[in-house]
Amino acid sequence: MSSTKHITQGGQVFGYMLGMFMQVNKRISFYLILFYLILTPVIFYLKVPSQEIKNGGLYWWLYFMSPGEKALYRVPPVYDFNFDGTVYHFTSANILKDPYMIYAGDIFLQELWLSLFWSSVLVLLLAFVVYTLLHRLGEKQARDETTGGRELTEDVSAVARQMQRRREASPIRIDKLPLILNSEVKNMLMHGTPGSGKSNTINKLLLQLRERGDMVIIFDKGCSLVKKHFNENRDKLLNPLDARCENWDLWRECLTTPDFDSMSNTLIPQGTKEDPFWTGSARTIFTAVAAKLRNDPERSYNKLLRTLLAIDLKALREYVAGTEASNLMEEKVEKTAISIRGVLTNYVKALRYLQGIERNGKAPFAIREWMRQANEPKKPHGWLWITSNARQHESLKPLISMWLAQAANCVLEMNENPERRIWFIYDELASLHKLPELPQVLSEARKFGGCFVLGFQNKPQLDFTYGEDYADAMMDLLNTRFFFRSPDQNVAMWVRDQLGQKRAKLFNEQYSYGADTVRDGVSFSKQEDDKTLVSYSDIQKLPDLECYVTLPGDYPVVRMKMTYEKIRPVAAEFIERALNDSLEQDITAQLDAGEQDDARLQRLISGSSTPAPETPSRLPVQTAAVLIVPPVLTPAAGHPAPVVSAAVPSVTTPATSVTAENTAQTTQTDTAVTGGREQDVPDMVIDTATGEIVYPGADEPDAETRAAMYENYSALHQEEKNIAVHRRAEPDDHDEHEPEVW
Repeated sequence: MSSTKHITQGGQVFGYMLGMFMQVNKRISFYLILFYLILTPVIFYLKVPSQEIKNGGLYWWLYFMSPGEKALYRVPPVYDFNFDGTVYHFTSANILKDPYMIYAGDIFLQELWLSLFWSSVLVLLLAFVVYTLLHRLGEKQARDETTGGRELTEDVSAVARQMQRRREASPIRIDKLPLILNSEVKNMLMHGTPGSGKSNTINKLLLQLRERGDMVIIFDKGCSLVKKHFNENRDKLLNPLDARCENWDLWRECLTTPDFDSMSNTLIPQGTKEDPFWTGSARTIFTAVAAKLRNDPERSYNKLLRTLLAIDLKALREYVAGTEASNLMEEKVEKTAISIRGVLTNYVKALRYLQGIERNGKAPFAIREWMRQANEPKKPHGWLWITSNARQHESLKPLISMWLAQAANCVLEMNENPERRIWFIYDELASLHKLPELPQVLSEARKFGGCFVLGFQNKPQLDFTYGEDYADAMMDLLNTRFFFRSPDQNVAMWVRDQLGQKRAKLFNEQYSYGADTVRDGVSFSKQEDDKTLVSYSDIQKLPDLECYVTLPGDYPVVRMKMTYEKIRPVAAEFIERALNDSLEQDITAQLDAGEQDDARLQRLISGSSTPAPETPSRLPVQTAAVLIVPPVLTPAAGHPAPVVSAAVPSVTTPATSVTAENTAQTTQTDTAVTGGREQDVPDMVIDTATGEIVYPGADEPDAETRAAMYENYSALHQEEKNIAVHRRAEPDDHDEHEPEVW
């Protein structure tokens, strides 16, 4: 049945289209024949003199009619013909034998055939023109008519010629496609999944920048670029685990307290869903300590880390006395200070890899001072490499983010010079901490010659790090964009929308047919609508080294196929630096204890079993602090176990000479009155029914003191809940009318 239907539809449509085609051809043929019949005499008349036309015509008339004269006439008729103004009277036999009349007849016939030939040629040319115009008209009617928006093209050379005609072609090219002149200061984007061609594009760009002698600051995650472009004679490298690392001096980099504030904003980032109190407090303490050490002649990273992480809270409180951090270290909020110090430890510990960097034999280095040479005209500039690899990156992330933010901020300190070029190539931007000043720098760096090339795998990565609003603001400042393959549907749809739309009148054609020819017909219409340039599937199936390029201004979106840039390695990817562990022994102990603490806290939050901490036979005397974490509390008989939604705070106490025998002593007290029982913990006893810490020999507090202690503990419990789980949204199974059980 379906085959019959298809045959019927095909036959009806074909018959209708054939009838319409013949109808059009009949009209065209009628006018072409009419034109042919008019054109031939005109050409003949214009080419042959009238005397030859008359005499030649008479000759051919008599040539065909003379055989019948004998039947019609007894006496041969006499014919008159004009030759140069003289009239001659000849019979048909004389005319057919006269040389002139034979010549006139030959001229007549020759020119008649030539006139027919040229008329045919002109008519055929006219027919070709008519059919071509009709074809184009029909094609135009069937084509979507663009009324606005962007266009898509695969002709890279045509776009390049368009730029050259407008004198807007830049000397910087990616294969055959030049950038818009001076558009590099309007920033660039490399977007796409790993292995799609982003690094190849950056390699092409770096080769030209080296030839131009521009200053470049590069973040190279994976060390894939440094091995192809690093110049040991001119370039600088920052990676505290690499033997080629410069002797970076924090206090030479930061000359004022606001400089330390800027550093701490990146070193200790503010997450999109975290309470700003904790990160803000940690930044304040870091700024206060680092700024105070600036005037210390014996300053070092080791001393900075000891002050921030290793000394007890009392000593740290005395050190920051008189600064804005002093309020955060007050004795009455000591437990809050412990939590702040925990946040500080998580990020500042990256500075420990800089210990001993001053012993590499290199002069002190500051990014601020190095970038000042960009003001020297006509001088080939070296590059600054900031590198890491997959194994090191998470440990170095705070430090790398701080360096990159400092480099971006330094460009705003220069005098305005739009002719200067300082390139910032931040590949895998989403793998870094949030750079708070980056959106502002992107918007203002153009006046100072800053050119940013940002690369990341997909937009959701940027949203996670910066938040959707910040990420959108940054995207709006990236004018030249290279979009490579994006396999994910949502990301591909986002790229599709970024490529833009075109406003077009969309062609719609409809056929109708029936048993009666009156019902046969075709109709078409155009409706104006917005249409995307590509589908998201086109982006998902892009081959490697192919991308869509959007340029600032009135230029089409270009689908471009690149060539692979094969570059011979010129340097080592990574040369490991020997770290002196003795310089950081106590600091490492502090950090390791913090990591163990974090592991216990996670087990407490998840509700899994917590192994009892191992107790050595004898605790050595140390100058560093010792972190003592209470184990999981066992609920009293008859009381339900409390829902544990936050970590138990780490209590820091100065270490003393304690023997295993002292720590092994236990005290059990009958707590039938309160319904709970006491569990032994080294140096303290915790009542699991109330959550109170009971020291041996301490007097029983009165009711008012107990109420105050409970209120303080509840407040501290909420604060530590925020810092431990980062304000994680968890279901609350507790009835508001049911009393809390601690």
